[in-house]
Amino acid sequence: MAQRWIIGGLLAGFALAPAIAADPPPVKLVIKPLLCVLDKTATTCAITFDIRWKSTQPGDYCLADSTTANPLRCWQRSVTGAMKHERSFSDDFAFWLTPPAGGARLSEVKIEVLRVGSTDRRRERRTRHVWDVL
Repeated sequence: MAQRWIIGGLLAGFALAPAIAADPPPVKLVIKPLLCVLDKTATTCAITFDIRWKSTQPGDYCLADSTTANPLRCWQRSVTGAMKHERSFSDDFAFWLTPPAGGARLSEVKIEVLRVGSTDRRRERRTRHVWDVL
């Protein structure tokens, strides 16, 4: 009976240990604004992003994006970070936090471009009121 408890305890310990050691520290990335709205005459957005992140544990973190090969900025042994970043863009892209060596994305935020207005001429026609036929 005692052997069964020891074996069960050992198996439970081995099952939990790798899961705890493999999880990266939780990091929350907050970026404002998340959306750029373009009318049909505009081709690009010019926005200054407010970028902030917070982690539960100190660590080395780098901010990267999908438009550049190198990180935008890195922080060493930090729990929080903030920066302003000005950018002109015309398509969707993403920001993310990663360790300095690269690899897994710890937290990611997508920036979207919304185009308003249509080139369909039928939408530009004035609609008639029901009483206009009389």
